Amino acid sequence: MADAMDSKSISRKGVGVQVPASAPALRDPLARAMLPVLLHRIGNASQLLSNLAALLEVRANALEERSDDLAAAGGIVDDTGWLIALLASASGANLLLERREAHGLAPLVEGVRACLRREGRDLAATEGVLPRLAPHVGSGWELPWYLGSVLYLSGRALEAKRSLTWSIARGEGTWRLACARATDELPSVRLPGLRDCLEEGVRVVELPADWLA
Repeated sequence: MADAMDSKSISRKGVGVQVPASAPALRDPLARAMLPVLLHRIGNASQLLSNLAALLEVRANALEERSDDLAAAGGIVDDTGWLIALLASASGANLLLERREAHGLAPLVEGVRACLRREGRDLAATEGVLPRLAPHVGSGWELPWYLGSVLYLSGRALEAKRSLTWSIARGEGTWRLACARATDELPSVRLPGLRDCLEEGVRVVELPADWLA
């Protein structure tokens, strides 16, 4: 297997498929696809809060009665804030700073699915709970962004109305994300120690065991 972060190639029976070593952040496909999704989610949260504010004008106990709506808005804002921090970091701004989200893969996967559904494709559900992100990997954003980019790039290369099948599981001393091989395109982010390769027609991203939990 070739080290994708060093060679920026995917191994295919000994033949390297070369791609540009890096791409300008503003051309990052996932960043471009994610932005309208985030705008839509912020709009949903704003609408919930606006409705609560209007109701509070006529009913003093509106917040208590509609606490579920307030909690829903808070959840949207929290998850969206994490995705915005990832997007900004992938685009060159250190917005993530010291923030780490152990369970950050879940909102990212949902965000990728929303991106694909906007383009007439989908991301299949996986079994069980997604693994937790380790806080020590890179600057905190590279690993989730790489994994999300692989899913997005592979999914968008499918024919319309198709759903990308994928899985992420613990192997022998590694974690492995596998999905249907729809494209050889690699994410622009670099992360030494990660391997991105083809195995019998399946795209596999292999990670050190301590990067996820």
